[in-house]
Amino acid sequence: MKSPWKMELAELTAEAEAKNRRQNGSVVTYVVNRNANFTRVCNVGCSFCGFGRRPGTVGATSDRIDEVVARVGRTPWVTEVCLQGGIDPDLKPDYYLDLVRALREAFPRMHLHAFSPMEIDSLCEKSGCNPEEMVARLRAAGVASIPGTAAEILVDEVRRKISRNKLPVARWVRIVLAAHRAGLPSSATLMFGHVESWSDIRAHFDVLREIQDSTGGFTELVPLAFIPYQNRLGPLLARQHGGMERLEARIRRRARRLYPLARLVLGDSIPNLQTSWVKLGGEQAGVSLSWGCNDFGGTLYEESITRSSGGRHGERMEPEEIERVIRGAGREPRVRNTLYGLVKNPFSLGKKSCQASAEGHLRL
Repeated sequence: MKSPWKMELAELTAEAEAKNRRQNGSVVTYVVNRNANFTRVCNVGCSFCGFGRRPGTVGATSDRIDEVVARVGRTPWVTEVCLQGGIDPDLKPDYYLDLVRALREAFPRMHLHAFSPMEIDSLCEKSGCNPEEMVARLRAAGVASIPGTAAEILVDEVRRKISRNKLPVARWVRIVLAAHRAGLPSSATLMFGHVESWSDIRAHFDVLREIQDSTGGFTELVPLAFIPYQNRLGPLLARQHGGMERLEARIRRRARRLYPLARLVLGDSIPNLQTSWVKLGGEQAGVSLSWGCNDFGGTLYEESITRSSGGRHGERMEPEEIERVIRGAGREPRVRNTLYGLVKNPFSLGKKSCQASAEGHLRL
């Protein structure tokens, strides 16, 4: 087969769709999950982010642990809670560990998908320990997997352009390797549509493949489109590309080629390729299921980070709507857990019962 990097778009898409069908049939999975962003305080200053607030500025707040537990308690039927936040220099390591323990005690059946490599790096610095030690402490507290975010593009030159304070590639890799080797799988992500080139994307893929060949710890690959509306980087790139509409079109073109390329280049190593309704919108995410994607992501229920950069597709998508979009694309929806085991009956209590349980929990 010709190199995917040299294929015309039509051939690339057809090959990716055929490969996806061989690997996953017509099934498209999704997870019933939620986010819980516990702090907006961040001293990193990524140019592409509209979520973080510098310490001491308006909106720079961190939640109490009981407040986070109460928010999660409003959706007790979810099977996964994703914990991520800014890098708050004053938030102690014990806060993170106690937060995990509190959620584990309150919701013992929920999978805790918690703390990016950037957050783990900060915890190492605060506590004076290495990544292997910190990962072991998080796992003992109840973390079950980590989000493979803070990856952006795994090329140091690109990282310096979009976030000069972001942890370097070698450190990101060490933390992910430590997590995988400690029994904590992770997602793998890539942020596209900003200053990266196709050569940078190829280098990013190479890093992910090397890790996966070593550990097998990546559960899925999640390409994430850059959202350019309410951050420092978006307006700058819009001026460079002749306006926001042209920048949006460039991001769409990159998505159109990147998804099938990811299936062909990394599909043997990382067979689950996740689209993103948060970034693309529900309709376009449905279309992308013919570009090699076999996973629709999750319900989320509290999407804050993309919305803070001006994301226009909402903070949640109910299972019924996800399944409607998947069926509309001619695929078969299946509910999964975080680690891609299929869930036969994710709403065994029923939403009304779960909501009643949540109300009782919040009154305690």
